This record gives sequence, structure tokens and C-alpha cells, in this order.
Amino acid sequence: MPPGEVLTEQTALAGEPRTLCWISDEPPAPQLVAALRGDHRRSGLWPLLLCDSDEVYGDRCTVGVVPPEPLEHIDRWRPPDVMDRIWDGLVQADDELGPAYGPEVLTPFDTACPGPAPGGNLLADPDILANQQLPRFIDDDTRLAMVPARYGADVLTVLGWSGAANHVSRTAGLSAMVRSWERRFGVRMLRLGPDRLDLSVAAPPQDAEHAAKVAAEHWTFCPDRIVQETGSIGAYAQEIRGRRSWSFWWE
Repeated sequence: MPPGEVLTEQTALAGEPRTLCWISDEPPAPQLVAALRGDHRRSGLWPLLLCDSDEVYGDRCTVGVVPPEPLEHIDRWRPPDVMDRIWDGLVQADDELGPAYGPEVLTPFDTACPGPAPGGNLLADPDILANQQLPRFIDDDTRLAMVPARYGADVLTVLGWSGAANHVSRTAGLSAMVRSWERRFGVRMLRLGPDRLDLSVAAPPQDAEHAAKVAAEHWTFCPDRIVQETGSIGAYAQEIRGRRSWSFWWE
């Protein structure tokens, strides 16, 4: 392994702060990340790219900002329940301001949550695809983290990540959704930043109807990405149809 350091909680109130992950001092070689991904089942460590151009490495805002939730909290969430709860909150009418999001954003859906999409058909091996995509996600501001996590999706919760704090207060529900995407769409967690997330996708939606249902899930996961870039669920669905990477950002 290259030189690096161990990162711990920044929010520990008493006692020794918990260890969150190990992080490299320099950008990693894609070949190293790929090899470590292949060793994940044995090591129990998920190789994750961390990016942050604004913080000093070793004292990052990406990890440990909020106390990490227990992993069992992820198991308590069913993706349909996560989606329903967030969808209902986003479309709930305010007496003075009206709905937070109107029909122009929800198209082709209405205020009723459509529920999770069916899984896609694998177009590639998920791990091979993830490794192939690594080079375009590594630059001078990227570091390698080794995170103790059974699933890549769990790193959001294990690291005490706060990038979506303006959308949801805790991350266990988001981890539950990404776990489901790992199963249904061959997703692999590639890169995490203070307010962004990048995934590889080996089984993306291929037709318009399927893409729309997947886009509806993404809207509950990260409304900023859809509303501020494409303007509607329907327009975003066209963007992700057949696309082998998904990127999200939160304000």
C-alpha cells in the first residue's frame, strides 16, 4: 500500500474517536484500486475514491463530520419505504407556498409515488465495468480510502458522510437505496466527495418507461441533481437511459 493515514471521527464527544477509514497521501493508481476491489470479500475493506479540492487531507469534510449511524440502521430501511417517505415530503403542499415541486417537475408522474423500478439487464460484469471507469474519476484531488464496509453502499453511513444533509438528516436510508441499486442495476460505489457521489452502472435502464421509473428513484435520492440540471424527472430519464455511470450532487 502507498503512504497514508488513518482518519477518525471529528465529532466524538467522549473517549477515543472511532476509526473511520485509511486514506492515501497521493492519488492512487487505477490498477491498485481494481486489485483492492477484487480483494474486498477477503479483506472486508471497500476501496473508495475520495475527492475534495477545498479541504486539507487528513482533516476532511467528506468523512466524520456527523456521528456515524450504526450499520443495523441500514437494515431497518426498505427502499420502497425510503422512496415513499421522501416523495411524500417533497410533494407535500404548504398552506402558503403550495407544493414544494409541481407537475412540471414530476412529469411523467403525479403526486403519487410510483415506487421502485424493476432491475435492469446486465450489460457488463459490475466489477470489471467499475474498474474500467476508474481512470476518469481519478485526478490530483483524489485519494484512495479503505473503508470497513460489507457493501460499497454502506460507506455513506460508515464514514459519517454529511454531503446530503440539506436533503436528509441521516444517511442509512440512502445506503439502503444504494444497496438495492447494487442488486438491481449492478451499481458500484466509485467516488465520494463533500457533496457528490459517483457510481458505475452495469445494468442501466434501456427503454423510456424503465428509465422514467429509475429517474423517479433518483429524484427522491437527490432532487438537486434533477431539478437544477434537467428540470424534470422526464428530462432526466432521457439522460440516464443506457448510461453506465450515475453522478449526484447536493447543495
